[in-house]
Amino acid sequence: MTHLLPTFTHILARRPAPNFADGLTDSTHLGVPDYDNALKQYNTYIQALKDLNLEVLVLPADDRYPDGHFVEDPCVIFRDVAFMCRSGAEARAEEGESLKPYLSDLRIIDPDDDARIDGGDVLICADRILVGLSHRTNQAGVDALRRAFQTAKPDLIVEAVNFDGVLHLKSGLTELAPNVLIHDPALTTNADLSWATVITLPAEEGYAADVMPVNDTLFIAKGYPAAVKVARAYYDHIVELDMSEFQKMDGGLTCLSLRY
Repeated sequence: MTHLLPTFTHILARRPAPNFADGLTDSTHLGVPDYDNALKQYNTYIQALKDLNLEVLVLPADDRYPDGHFVEDPCVIFRDVAFMCRSGAEARAEEGESLKPYLSDLRIIDPDDDARIDGGDVLICADRILVGLSHRTNQAGVDALRRAFQTAKPDLIVEAVNFDGVLHLKSGLTELAPNVLIHDPALTTNADLSWATVITLPAEEGYAADVMPVNDTLFIAKGYPAAVKVARAYYDHIVELDMSEFQKMDGGLTCLSLRY
């Protein structure tokens, strides 16, 4: 099957630190994550990316940032631009600085001080970018990201999306294929999504709405058969990965890597 989503050649990731359970989470009802099991899941995730013949760089754990392995939040990459996010969660606001030395082949752009944004709220689609307005992302953050990425593509559409019900926009809405969105019904929004086909998963499988397309392969959380059935209409190659320990920390597949 042919896909028109961005093509990736590089992966930047960071190994979880032993204190990763001290990170921020609203999912305490799922229990305390197990570090050893999290490392097993993480290593499987990284190996699956390496199996796609991508250039994968895994940084060492940094216990200054218990959430630091969620590298997608402090940085968003579009074409040759690395936009350094400043999270509305103060505990995470400085994580991006530790990534800059590894992004020197890109144009690094820092937002103004009033711009707050988490990469988990930024959904790069085939023909536009959606940015969720959340507790960690404000309108100034959306505007800063738009200005930065329009230096790479002046006619780029960047739309702010009001939503509720989940932590980040991509916790409940990602692009499965060009103009096809997969949706967790826990996420509610009045945004105009009429440009896309929106596939809403059963409530009990909502976590699987955070899918990760990588070239002609789709990564999806393991244990969600309805989501896999939907995905098979668009992908011949699907990789299911256990994400249970990261789910306990409000994390998903897309959170654990920068893909560019």
